[in-house]
Amino acid sequence: MPALLKKENNLNKGFTLIELLVVIAIIAILIGLLLPAVQKVRAAAANMKCSNNFKQLGVALHNYHSTFEKFPPAGKSHGVANTVSGTNKPDPIAYNHHGLMLLMPYLEQESIYKKWNPAGASCNTLRPNLAAAGMVLANPDATASGNAALSANKIATLICPSDNGNQQIDTIDLATYGPNGAGGVQPYKTSYDFVISAGGSSELISNYWKIAPSSVRRIFGENSETKVNDITDGSSNTLAMGEQTLETFNGRTGSWAYKNYLGYGVDPVGTYNVTVPAKGMNLWQYNTNPPKYGQRATWYTAASFHTGGCNFLFGDGSVKFITENIDLTLLGNICTMAGGEVPGSLP
Repeated sequence: MPALLKKENNLNKGFTLIELLVVIAIIAILIGLLLPAVQKVRAAAANMKCSNNFKQLGVALHNYHSTFEKFPPAGKSHGVANTVSGTNKPDPIAYNHHGLMLLMPYLEQESIYKKWNPAGASCNTLRPNLAAAGMVLANPDATASGNAALSANKIATLICPSDNGNQQIDTIDLATYGPNGAGGVQPYKTSYDFVISAGGSSELISNYWKIAPSSVRRIFGENSETKVNDITDGSSNTLAMGEQTLETFNGRTGSWAYKNYLGYGVDPVGTYNVTVPAKGMNLWQYNTNPPKYGQRATWYTAASFHTGGCNFLFGDGSVKFITENIDLTLLGNICTMAGGEVPGSLP
């Protein structure tokens, strides 16, 4: 009998408090070891998805080129320029079309493209200086044409999965950055845009691409008409599109569906706002304001949530991750399409 009681007592014995604490500590250590690995896997998967988005854009660009024997413009007939060149007047009609809209049939978005009216405006912005120079807004305007409403469509291919910023333009900003003003449709942004020139005030000159010197001209710009043969520096050496974060301190990240104020494109070596760290990628500080990670400094800078750099699409359709520590001269060389520079090797 005593032996039987002893056996029952052993069977009823539970874990001591110390044993439980040890087990909990071990589990906590394991979780601490696993979390960074899981986060790295997620980041790598998001980066791969972002790269695949760019690859789809590259295929779309070249399919467009095969059809029309030239790449689409970054935008058509902007009504948002700051200045008018004496030798290069604005177009008579402001359409504010975005080049990404022209790629919709090649991104399996035919249903959206069929609803788009190329004869109407995509955005109702027409700045007074352009109106004074004789430019008028397309008729029908963005509202009457139905083009503004199309911007409410989210295009998953145009959103980087790593970016947790607001995917739509805030309602408080619609009066300045919306397609049809305050109270209008709330548009979706794009994480990817064409590489354009933002040197000095140049890209804010109406139709600047047409008069840009070869040392500055990119593949894309307002009313650009670049053919592959025009990229004399080599399409594999020249940037076509770059990443931008959904959140921006100065200005706002633009929509995929139209061109509006400060929604011109990406320029990783731009110097328009000279008080911002002038060149490079992943610049988070604007003037003396505290930097905020994930909110790029200003409207033209290249930035992403990927650690250490950004993805870029090149003119030949290839996608490369470029480190934020790249030599700035080299970065500038791969922006221009006919500058005659020796591009060098990407790190």
